[in-house]
Formats: sequence, C-alpha cells, structure tokens
Amino acid sequence: LHPTQTLTDLVTLYNEKGRLDHLCIGLCGDLIYGRTVHSLIRAMIRFPGNSFVLISTPELALPQYVKDAMDAAGCRWKEVASLEEALPELDVLYMTRIQQERFSSPEQYRRQKGVYILDEKKLARAKADLRVLHPLPRVDEIATEVDEDPRAAYFRQTVYGMYARMALILTILQNRETWAGQEPEPAVYPCRCSNPACITHSEPYLPHRYTRSGDELTCWYCDEHTPAPASGR
Repeated sequence: LHPTQTLTDLVTLYNEKGRLDHLCIGLCGDLIYGRTVHSLIRAMIRFPGNSFVLISTPELALPQYVKDAMDAAGCRWKEVASLEEALPELDVLYMTRIQQERFSSPEQYRRQKGVYILDEKKLARAKADLRVLHPLPRVDEIATEVDEDPRAAYFRQTVYGMYARMALILTILQNRETWAGQEPEPAVYPCRCSNPACITHSEPYLPHRYTRSGDELTCWYCDEHTPAPASGR
C-alpha cells in the first residue's frame, strides 16, 4: 500500500469535494501494480456510499484481493475498458501512469503505453464538478491542455500533500514513544514474492521478508499478497 499518498488523496478529496462519502470514483491505468490505487480503494471503502469504476486493459486489471475487499465492504464496482464510457458518471477520476519498470519486457510495456490519455475532448463528457487526481509524475496519460481546466486538481493535490505529510511527521514525532514497537516485524519465509517486478527478483540477495495475516503473506518490499506456505516459516 501507499499510506502517505492516500492521506494526500483523502485531504484532496475532502477539500475539493467537501466529503469522503457517496462518491463515484473512477480509477484508470495501471490497476494491477499501482499501490496508490490499491491503497486509495482500501481507504475509501470505509466511507458509506462510495462506488468504483475500474478502467483498465485486461492485463492491468485490479487484483482479486482488492476486489474481495470491496465486496466485503458492500461497495458497488464495475470494470470497463473505455475511459470515455466511464467519464459521465464520475465524481472523481484517479489517473495513473503506466510504469515501464513494472513489466518484464519492453514489448509488454509498449502494448499498454498510451492506451488511456485524458484530453479536453474526453473531459467535455464529464461532470462540471468532476475532480481529476493523479499521484504524479505523469507520462502522457493526461494531456497538458487539461492542466488549466478547473477540474484538474492534481497540482493542488501536491500542495495538500505537503501539508498532510508535515502534519503526519509532527504527529509521529509527538507520539513516537507511545507507538514504539506497535508495527509488526516482518519475518523471513522460504517462498519468493510472486510479483515479477518485485525488487527481490532483481536483487536476489535480499531476504524474502513478509508480514503474515492468517494464511496470507504480504511482501515487505512491494505489498504483493502470497499464500503462506503450508509448513509455516
């Protein structure tokens, strides 16, 4: 997950939309590897009435465990392939870039790059009070012509994020003795992370560290979920 980006996103949504509930949220681009997407969904399912539109190619679709979390929270969601089709119903559009380093070959990246590009023509189909967010940096998924549109909130989002992180750092420093030792320590397991883009594949000397919850392991490096080995550690 990506907790500090999600904190930024929540502050942005609250300031731009005036609420964190009953929003139709579109998430577009890299939904399979994008930690910011997974983290935002995990946060927004805690608020009533939120629904999600997942906009991606089949190869970059949201992982099943995140869909399971939405189902467990009773949230409505759907998958679509067309950004244009999704735009008219959205209150929020969360764009993400396609990251080349996530792919095992240049050809895989080239097939996905540039599939979703938000421009003014597409944005004309959206609500007047839509807000477009992006964790940044962007590549080409938002045309620069969109930057001047009042619905483009991603540069304001970076300012909200600066203050949100300042507040977080202050809170941590003020409460460091209270919170000491509360974070679960990762343990080393014999299995390798199933995410081919995980740093443990390119840096094989790294120990295979995970945190465990029931029968599921979460990679300490990339947050990929993996079934725990039957024999335990």
